[in-house]
Amino acid sequence: MLEDKRIYLRPINEHDAESLYQWGKDPLYHETAGFERISDIQQARQTAMRYSQRPYSFAIILKKTQQMIGLVELYERGMDEKSGLLATKDLGFLLDKNYWRQGLMHDALHLVINYAFNDLKQNQIWAGTFPSNERSQHLLHLLGFRYVYTTDYNQLAVGTNFQEKYFLLTPQDWYDTMHINTKS
Repeated sequence: MLEDKRIYLRPINEHDAESLYQWGKDPLYHETAGFERISDIQQARQTAMRYSQRPYSFAIILKKTQQMIGLVELYERGMDEKSGLLATKDLGFLLDKNYWRQGLMHDALHLVINYAFNDLKQNQIWAGTFPSNERSQHLLHLLGFRYVYTTDYNQLAVGTNFQEKYFLLTPQDWYDTMHINTKS
């Protein structure tokens, strides 16, 4: 379990279906985080089961209430050992709007980034955001991520109509950011 003073991260399980359902039926989470649409509790249970089978999908739990307030995931970028993609991950995250602007996602991402670099020995973490999601971009910048490129998915696949900005964090970027943030 990954934890700090206010939150801890644990694997997602079937009991998280209600939270996933609430987020899945709220258009805000589709528009800001690309979270999937969930139409009923049965679909939410299936979604929870899919998350539970992913090794690096975590529920963000507020210690004070023991309530799930968000999720954070590290995704595989590829399985080809020769390409080096096994040492890289994509980062995805979502926080319940009732907990925005409290530093909780910063704390959760700090935990998962440390885990990725120190325990999983990753050499890159990538994160994508919709261009309009400036709050997430600002958070990524605070954590040391740097903007690399934008992909227009409309140009890549028929029927898609969105862009995504991609940001990169390396262990050196992380070390430099943490070193700067601990100077007083």
